[in-house]
Amino acid sequence: MSCPIENYLIDGLLSILMEDLERLREGWLELVKSCRLEEAGSYYWGELFPYVEKRFLENNKMREEYDWLILPAGLESSYYILLINSIKPKNVYFLGTKEFKDNFLNKIIEKTDLKASQYVVDILDYDEMDVADVYEKIRKRLDLFYNKKVILDLTRGKRIMSVGAGIVGAFFGFDLVYVDEEWIDEIKRGKPGTEKLVTVKNPFEVFGDLEGQEARELFNHYDYGAAIYFYKKLRERIADPRKIEIEELLAEAYLHWNSFNFKAAMSKLEGTVRKSKQYNLKISSELYRNLEVLNILNKKEKDDEFNLHIIVDLYVNALRKAEVGMFEDSVSRLYRVLELISQYRLREYGIETSNADLAKYAGDYKRLTKELYGFEKEPSFEVGLKDGYLLLFILKDYIVEGESLEDLRRMFGVIRARDNSIIAHGLELAGEKAFKNMNQLARKFIGKVCNKQEKNIEELIKKHSFVKLI
Repeated sequence: MSCPIENYLIDGLLSILMEDLERLREGWLELVKSCRLEEAGSYYWGELFPYVEKRFLENNKMREEYDWLILPAGLESSYYILLINSIKPKNVYFLGTKEFKDNFLNKIIEKTDLKASQYVVDILDYDEMDVADVYEKIRKRLDLFYNKKVILDLTRGKRIMSVGAGIVGAFFGFDLVYVDEEWIDEIKRGKPGTEKLVTVKNPFEVFGDLEGQEARELFNHYDYGAAIYFYKKLRERIADPRKIEIEELLAEAYLHWNSFNFKAAMSKLEGTVRKSKQYNLKISSELYRNLEVLNILNKKEKDDEFNLHIIVDLYVNALRKAEVGMFEDSVSRLYRVLELISQYRLREYGIETSNADLAKYAGDYKRLTKELYGFEKEPSFEVGLKDGYLLLFILKDYIVEGESLEDLRRMFGVIRARDNSIIAHGLELAGEKAFKNMNQLARKFIGKVCNKQEKNIEELIKKHSFVKLI
């Protein structure tokens, strides 16, 4: 704890410093007003600047250490000397014109004691400079800044240079800073000794634009786990996390739903709707359709409505897999869709696909397999997909109404692509062609179930589809 005498001495010294600064500033101002600019420059550097720098360094101490300071430099040097001596970066990257390098750089190096190994200089052509040129120069130096603590100055430089550098700095997450000062309108210059260091909040950091965009890209490609990771980081950091919180809840809902955990999905989706009402933020009306089908998928009674929706849900899940190029996973789900349809219809006749008693169908089954395969087969106790459709053919169920034996043969040929794939019994890749064939088959039979229940297949698919974020 400082004693009163020490405080008195410090206050006294500061008062003397301010008096000297004011006196020297008046002398400099008089020279500028009388257009004795060369004399004013010598006076500034010889008499006034030491006081300006002393005051600036005392009032502007940087707590963080930086590996690099990026300076888009204009035709002057005092601001850059103040910045370098205040921030004390390990290295400095100068981006300026040839005139800056020839007439101002040496003074900056001299006044900051930078070694040759501590700075890099890139030159831009003043007349033809645009934002793209600035971006390209800094982009080519990004290896210098990778995994480094970087701060970028916005104080001076040609406007286009400062704008370009600012965009790059904000985009790559550099800290931003500038020197502010009081302004003397009469001479259109800053007032020496009033300079102060101002740090600028990165708008991409404050509003989470970049990571928010990345999270939404992942969300829209159904990578909900990765999207949630970004949302959690954003929610803890940005100024207004309400929208992010809602999107994170929705991502969690879809993550559960995509894994067929309908109960958890419904809980999260209901939470999404509640939060949107609490925050008075608009959400897609499609989410209410999603809730409608989740209610059905969570029913205890496995009636016709439930069976249709579970079939459609698995089908739409397969479409999502195909959309992102996961054709093997999609084909396996479409196979299961066809299997679910046969199981659903066989239950109508009291036939379970496990430990099935098919004795009364044995004769028809052997006759049909003889026509189909060229040899008779006994019905199995375990009813697979092909056996299921053969039984439905024998039973003349509406699912196979209008289908011929040749249609069944073609269907089984399509299914063989899945059987030979690496995710089933073989070592082949199913691929996009197998997906298209299986998709056509699955859609046809789903359509028959929809028609029987007087439902529109397109409307059902829409209800089971996940919304995309804008």
